[in-house]
Amino acid sequence: MWQNESLGFDGNVTAAFTAAVSPTEPATPELGAREIVVPVVYSVICLVGIIGNGLVIYLVWRHKEMRTVTNFYIVNLAVADLAFLICCVPFSAAKIVTHSWEFGEFLCKFVFYFMQVTAQATCMTLAVLSLDRFWAIVKPFQTPWFRTPVGVAITTAIIWAGSFLLSLPIAFFMQVLERDWYGRKLFCMEEFPSEDEFRAYIIYTVLISYVIPLTTSVVSHCLILRYLATMAVTTSVAQQHVMARKKRVTRMVATVVTLFALCWAPNHAANLWFAFKREGLSGGFGTVTVWLKISALCLSYANSCVNPFVYGIMGDSFRKAFAKSFGKEDSQTAMSAMTPRTLKTTKADEIAMVKLGGGETAAGEDKITVLNVEQNEDVEKQEDLL
Repeated sequence: MWQNESLGFDGNVTAAFTAAVSPTEPATPELGAREIVVPVVYSVICLVGIIGNGLVIYLVWRHKEMRTVTNFYIVNLAVADLAFLICCVPFSAAKIVTHSWEFGEFLCKFVFYFMQVTAQATCMTLAVLSLDRFWAIVKPFQTPWFRTPVGVAITTAIIWAGSFLLSLPIAFFMQVLERDWYGRKLFCMEEFPSEDEFRAYIIYTVLISYVIPLTTSVVSHCLILRYLATMAVTTSVAQQHVMARKKRVTRMVATVVTLFALCWAPNHAANLWFAFKREGLSGGFGTVTVWLKISALCLSYANSCVNPFVYGIMGDSFRKAFAKSFGKEDSQTAMSAMTPRTLKTTKADEIAMVKLGGGETAAGEDKITVLNVEQNEDVEKQEDLL
């Protein structure tokens, strides 16, 4: 978890791979590879993530046709990543360079608490996005409350309120402690009353911010795959065209969920290992262990900047909105790029497409009226803009 940066950066760890300090040695250690490489990596992650997530928010805000239920949840994901990158990563980089915590007790608690809040909001939003895709494809006739305009606002509020509440323990246990390392220095680290409470907290955070949300996402996508497998042999070309648009969005969401799982797995594994092994590590950590933990942290931080690349590569609507905003072509050309071609359909196809849940309105509500050829064009456009 975020707060366990102390595993990689507190005085005990540093002492494990730094020579013993004598009274004649300088008051601060010399800058090594860790103090140079890690802040540079953090800076790149921060810069790329701020630009990418800011662009995602801008495109949805700028283009009315981008304001769909799925995109609103994607914006919430971008807001969580942006908040983490701006409010938390700079403090982590400064902590590595200065070898101590110079920002006081309040920021010690707030920064690491807010790190956990944003991580929690991210995983909860991914779970909701997966449920959104499940209802869009498997149950097109049913519009659950979280897929309506008001429902999106309520769900987003619940996600953030829940994240702030679920993350409260870390605010109580983070403290500024004084340690003797190259002189007396201050470190921002967790201080639990007992080892059992520390282990319980680590298990708790792994469950609420990784296992439970990820299980929700995996189950949702497995049900989607099972549904699509049963439909593959019975649909016509026109029906497959409509469903293909939904499937593209679903693949994009599944890719974001997969990246989240891969980026966070090493850090959670390191925290669980540390929780059950730290009593026997009074002598400190070896260099390899420290670098493995640093790499795991960098990978989890990088998850906050990769999603915009997924949207750009796999999201047709984001590519077209970007071209419309920043491309060289004139507005008429850009608008034509936003409109997909219309397929010829038979009456049977039109009725069957309704059964598939042929489209969604800009508000995210499924269209369940019989489609004619002209309506089909509008539906295709709405599906493309999800």
